[in-house]
Amino acid sequence: MSWDTSTQNFDDHALRMANALLRGNGGTTASLLMPPATEDMTDAGQLGLNPPNFQSLPLSPAVFRRLRPTMREGQPARYELLISGVAVQGAVSQLQLSSADALFATAANVVVGGELFLIESTSVSESMGAVYMYRLLLREAASGWLMQPPS
Repeated sequence: MSWDTSTQNFDDHALRMANALLRGNGGTTASLLMPPATEDMTDAGQLGLNPPNFQSLPLSPAVFRRLRPTMREGQPARYELLISGVAVQGAVSQLQLSSADALFATAANVVVGGELFLIESTSVSESMGAVYMYRLLLREAASGWLMQPPS
């Protein structure tokens, strides 16, 4: 007996599995620092005297881990952040963006555990054409930059 599997419809098994694995492997919350929706039109804001009020966009579940250390001195450490596809798609629709790529391109930085990181690259894991997990390759921002998550 043979079955025709060429016309399978996507179901959410991969999404649910990714969420469970991310939570089970020390799921944490990462926050994207998004630029303010409106610009500061005051005189001080136009001169750059007012610090920008970045908005924190929490994404969870996520897993954060350090990649293999580099052998050269002076290079910043690199990290990997795995984020649930459900959380990213929720953020994309909340901000009314066109895609997850637009979300990550708009983000100024990522905050995990009070530390600031820069996004180097992004990639996706997908099943039957639907993305279930995003992988962000991060590096430390300038050393000594500790940031308190915005309240």
